[in-house]
Amino acid sequence: MKRKSSVWALLMIVLAVAVLSACGKNSNSADSGGTTATNSGGTTETDTSKNDKPLSGTVLHTISSPSNEEFFAKINQEFKDKTGIDVQVDTVGYNDVAPKLMNSFMAGGSTYDLFVMDVIDLPRFVSAGWVAPVDQWITDDMKKDLLPFAAQALQYQGKFYGLPYASEYKSFVYNKTLLEKAGFTAPPKTWDEFIAYSKALQEKGIVKYASAWAWSQTEGLVCDFVAIASSMGGKLFDDSGNPVLNSPENVKALQLMVDMIYKDKIVDPASLQYNESNVLNAMSAGDIAFELNWGLPLTPLNDASQSKIVGQADVAPLPYTVSSATIAGPMSYAISAGSKNKDAAWEYIKFLNDQNGAKRQALEIGMFPGWKSVYEDAEVKSGVPGLDKILEQAEVAVNRPQIPWYNEWSSKFQVELQNALTQKKTPQQALDDAMAESLKVKESNS
Repeated sequence: MKRKSSVWALLMIVLAVAVLSACGKNSNSADSGGTTATNSGGTTETDTSKNDKPLSGTVLHTISSPSNEEFFAKINQEFKDKTGIDVQVDTVGYNDVAPKLMNSFMAGGSTYDLFVMDVIDLPRFVSAGWVAPVDQWITDDMKKDLLPFAAQALQYQGKFYGLPYASEYKSFVYNKTLLEKAGFTAPPKTWDEFIAYSKALQEKGIVKYASAWAWSQTEGLVCDFVAIASSMGGKLFDDSGNPVLNSPENVKALQLMVDMIYKDKIVDPASLQYNESNVLNAMSAGDIAFELNWGLPLTPLNDASQSKIVGQADVAPLPYTVSSATIAGPMSYAISAGSKNKDAAWEYIKFLNDQNGAKRQALEIGMFPGWKSVYEDAEVKSGVPGLDKILEQAEVAVNRPQIPWYNEWSSKFQVELQNALTQKKTPQQALDDAMAESLKVKESNS
């Protein structure tokens, strides 16, 4: 997982609910200045009458582990002043969030009105009847402003569920100073160039290994494989939800990963035990020239208190064979299907997470926005280094498969990917076996 920040303590809630954590996430930015006046459609900060606050007196309940409490307390008070709606946060220990949320679902879903949801949980939660659609509230203008991967993370079977909360994805990072020492003035664009650059860096003694990756047997491995396979024209499931894991494109992607470790020897073998935090540490120390990591990677890499390469790093599109791509891991704020206060819950989600709210979170607590317009905002641009290049990757970010049985499937897929990376099986055999297991999991959940 990525290195911890206060934001990610909150985001880990959903990873706990998903059981599989590990696609780890780091994070991200928002200005407090009077931008919330337009968030609660029709009301203003000077509204005082009951008619102007039709939902006044409503109490909403949500759940969180301790994270950015001061920021959210301020937001919740402003929301109450504006609408008369009181938001009560059940703050519990990290390990207590998932069971309490699940207990609420199993009891009808009325204990908590709203919650944070991971993209991989959406199909399961919808299929179980735990989350309410928001189609009656979300506007066409909102839909048009969503980044493609963020929009996909809100949709299942033709309906929208929630608004984007933390719309994060991985960025390809390179050390431009090390590349210049090797004679390169631009980052690699293709996988062939990536291999050539990496070999040159090592042959000239600039680094021992050109890159490190989060390839331990965790969700992070699935994330990196999706990114690399997508860059080579592959995908894991077809549009009908059928697995296509052993396609020629996917086999080539896994073979590339294996070859970079054993044939080209340009990937640190420790990657087989690494998570994203280990990778970031190696990059921060100047030990490697390339990484693929979550969040706003230039922020920690330019922090002298935790990085030895301040001013040396930059971001670029992930190398590709067919077209550039990267992996997304968006979160959304959703409404419980059992909530008796859905109208009020929507007003809060809109206040917190629409374009104005997302800008504020981006600038104040470093949260990734899911809105195109927020990335184009001048204040956000000036506050986030490398945002224009990071946005290039947002536009080609892909999500993991939208299947209700994702957790069970992913745990088996991780095993087969590791079998190939540790050379217990060939990439073809590993993906053939993963294909067979996927069909079994799908059949058992039909």
